[in-house]
Amino acid sequence: MRKPINITEHASSRAIKYGISRNEIIECLSSPDEVVEGYKGRKIAHKFKNNHLLRVIYEEDDVITVVTVYLARRKRYERRV
Repeated sequence: MRKPINITEHASSRAIKYGISRNEIIECLSSPDEVVEGYKGRKIAHKFKNNHLLRVIYEEDDVITVVTVYLARRKRYERRV
């Protein structure tokens, strides 16, 4: 069973700014390329897109609450070996 997804007003405005659709946010949450730990127990789902990275920052309990979303340069967040 999937958890309901709540996208905050802030996350919605950021999605509009970066041209990110609701479907892209849901896809990133349902099949991320990786998930990393964020501040204050938040999680960050990553989806790689060419030279960019879609980052979806969210909190999870009974509901997934998307706090913010944005596109970043892929190089900045690629793991170094």
